[in-house]
Amino acid sequence: MEDALKMKRNELSPTQYDPEKLIDRLCKAVGARSYSALGRVIDVSPSVLSKVRHRRLGVSSEILLKIHDATGIPIRELRRWMGDTRRYFSPWHPSVME
Repeated sequence: MEDALKMKRNELSPTQYDPEKLIDRLCKAVGARSYSALGRVIDVSPSVLSKVRHRRLGVSSEILLKIHDATGIPIRELRRWMGDTRRYFSPWHPSVME
């Protein structure tokens, strides 16, 4: 029952969401060897990247847009890298409100 409610609200289970994978793939994609180097490329501070990686801060739309702007990687691909495979990102999309 609880699983059905989570799917109804379009939420991710903790096992799916893994921002560490996003950070690792980004480092490889841009050739960065540290948070500082990655932060310079995507214009995000190393402390924010560390907080995201260790799940003390969520991956906001602002962070996704900065990554996309700096790298050209589509937002959908970035979301897939961190385990977000939902069809729609917005909790207000009509398909989620049913």
